[in-house]
Amino acid sequence: MINRDRLIACALPAMESLHQQLASPTLIVLLADSRGAILSMMGPRPDWIAPSSRPPAPDEDARATHEARSQFGPFRLLDGPLPMIDFETTRRGGLPRSRTVLGVATPIHVPDGGVLGIIDVAVTPDDSFGHANALLQTTAAIIEHRLVESDERGFLILHFHSRAGVLGSPLEAVAIFDPDSCLVASNRVALNLLSLGEFSTDLRYPDCFDTHWTGLVGYAALSVPEPFMLRSCRGTRFFARASLR
Repeated sequence: MINRDRLIACALPAMESLHQQLASPTLIVLLADSRGAILSMMGPRPDWIAPSSRPPAPDEDARATHEARSQFGPFRLLDGPLPMIDFETTRRGGLPRSRTVLGVATPIHVPDGGVLGIIDVAVTPDDSFGHANALLQTTAAIIEHRLVESDERGFLILHFHSRAGVLGSPLEAVAIFDPDSCLVASNRVALNLLSLGEFSTDLRYPDCFDTHWTGLVGYAALSVPEPFMLRSCRGTRFFARASLR
C-alpha cells in the first residue's frame, strides 16, 4: 500500500512539470488518493473545489458514489464527486448551468496509487485534450517509476526495456521481487511489456521471465553496470539491469 505522504512527495515534481508544460492559466492539475480525497492541486483554485483529507463518510450513498467514480474518476466537488469528462454542474454552489469543464484523468498504476487528472475551466467542448492527455499519461508513468523505485520492500530490483536507450529513464520498466521471487511492486511499463494485465502479488519471477531466478540473483549480486539480455516467458528479449537491496 502506498503511503499518502510518499505518493505526494513522488508526484509533486512531476505535477509541477506537467503544469508548466501545459502553460495554461485556467488549467488545474489534481492528485487524488484511491478513495477520492484530493491530496494536491496546482493551478487556479475555483470556489467549487477544495482539497479533502477525509475518506468518504460511511453513510454516503455507496451506489451513487460507486457509479460516479466508475464513470468520471474520484475527484470530488465540495458537495459530491467531480465528473472529469465534458460535464456541466448545476449543483448548488457549483458552476453556472452554461459553463462546461473539460478534463481527463488516469490511474496511477501501483497498488492504492490514486489518480492524476487535469481539468480546464475555460475551454469549449470543441477543444481537444489529446496533447494534454499524452503528457498526463507520461507524467503518471514518471510518478509510478518513482514510487516503485523508492519502495523499500523486496530483495531484488529489476530495470528492463526492449530498447537499451530507455534504461535509466523514468520510462523504463521496474519490478521488485522478494527472496522467494514473488512480485512485490511494478510499474505499468513492466506490466505492459510482459503482457501481465493487472498487478498481482501472486505473480512470481518464473511467471514473467524464462531466465533462472538463481542466475539472476547471482548476476545482481555482482552489481554489473552494463545491461544484460533477459527473455520473457513470451520470448521477448529485453535489456536489463538488476541489483540487490
